[in-house]
Amino acid sequence: MKSKILFFFAGTVIASLFFYGYLAWKSSITKIHRLTTPLQLSTEQASNGMLPIGTSLYYDTSFPEGFSRYKIYVNIDRMPLELETLQDPTMIDPVEATAFSQDALLKLLRHHPLTKDDLHAIINSGYLSKDEIKEVLSEFTDGK
Repeated sequence: MKSKILFFFAGTVIASLFFYGYLAWKSSITKIHRLTTPLQLSTEQASNGMLPIGTSLYYDTSFPEGFSRYKIYVNIDRMPLELETLQDPTMIDPVEATAFSQDALLKLLRHHPLTKDDLHAIINSGYLSKDEIKEVLSEFTDGK
């Protein structure tokens, strides 16, 4: 009887170790997405940036509201930045990244250098209709 209880207890402990080991292994898997189309960056104050093709987005979490959070890593070379302690680590002020709209693409073309590959990827992304693309290119080439 004692050996059956001991065997059962040992089996339960081993199964628990495997289960928690599996959970730890699964949570350590990093999922990424490499951009095939540039994304527009914006904050509440401005819409003036772009994540280029090939940027690696490291998956963080998804929310019930329908959006997902990703991390990107940036190397800062020879420029010491002042660090502060975040009192509440759940209070994150993210930058939004979205597909380019017609107005955003026109603004980007006018004010930022854009490679032929970036423009090609944005146009072929399917986010803009053919009429919107024609309108953007016509306005850009007319210099309005």
